[in-house]
Amino acid sequence: MKIIHLSDTHVGRDNNEVRCDRLVDDILSLGNPRDYVVIHTGDLINAGDQALMRVGGDILARLSSAKCRVLLCPGNHDCGDAMKVDPTMARHFREHFSAYIYGDQAAAFPVLTLTEDCAFIGLDSNEAEMGWWERWFAEGNLGAAQIEKLSALLDTDKVRKRFVVIYLHHHPFFDSYIVRPDVGDGHYLSHLFGWNTRRFRRLKDAYSLMQCIRDRVDLLLFGHQHFGLDYSAESQRYGIPQAFDASSSTCTQMDTDRMRYRIIDTQGSLVSTRFVQFPP
Repeated sequence: MKIIHLSDTHVGRDNNEVRCDRLVDDILSLGNPRDYVVIHTGDLINAGDQALMRVGGDILARLSSAKCRVLLCPGNHDCGDAMKVDPTMARHFREHFSAYIYGDQAAAFPVLTLTEDCAFIGLDSNEAEMGWWERWFAEGNLGAAQIEKLSALLDTDKVRKRFVVIYLHHHPFFDSYIVRPDVGDGHYLSHLFGWNTRRFRRLKDAYSLMQCIRDRVDLLLFGHQHFGLDYSAESQRYGIPQAFDASSSTCTQMDTDRMRYRIIDTQGSLVSTRFVQFPP
């Protein structure tokens, strides 16, 4: 099984719709679409707006119409914006994209999708952040109930005998480079701010999630921070062989002149990076 990992496409911001179409063109040029599972780890659109949902839906439909299997989990922008999430917007997003989020399953997380060799488990890292105070700053919060259900799911025979892939939006490590990032070649104060505040903008129950999935998962996929780094060295501390941040596949707010996405082959865990030029 080959996995194409996309994230943080932010359709509706700048020319990201055009960039997204360019990514889809490239994916469809790879070969037989049935050989791939496309996993989008959230922030498909830039704000929880129903007009943008229709645009984002048209982009995903190009993949599914070509017989690519597409899996999606919600990001904070899908359910609101950078500062907060909103229950009504979240409900609209889940309903609009139910075919990609839930498939033919009940509308609840975790979502389990089985292939012959793989078990894909989708999480909603906004689920426990919809309360009046919790919704602000959109750090992400799975909630104890979702983590408890995830633990029970990981114990089932149908999951344990397969290659297990977990995907969610917010970055899941309790304390690593991802919460102490390189903030670029900016002013000293931006470095100071980024270094000292990033740990307060992480998944609120990151520790509980990692305790739940340690030694039980083969691959962990996420987005949110737009760094696009390989966190396998960090995940291996928890007995998880591979973990990847997809970055922003459309290069939103990134200092780069090209888009990129990873292709992960679950047979042998081989990883390659595909580069996609976009017009200036």
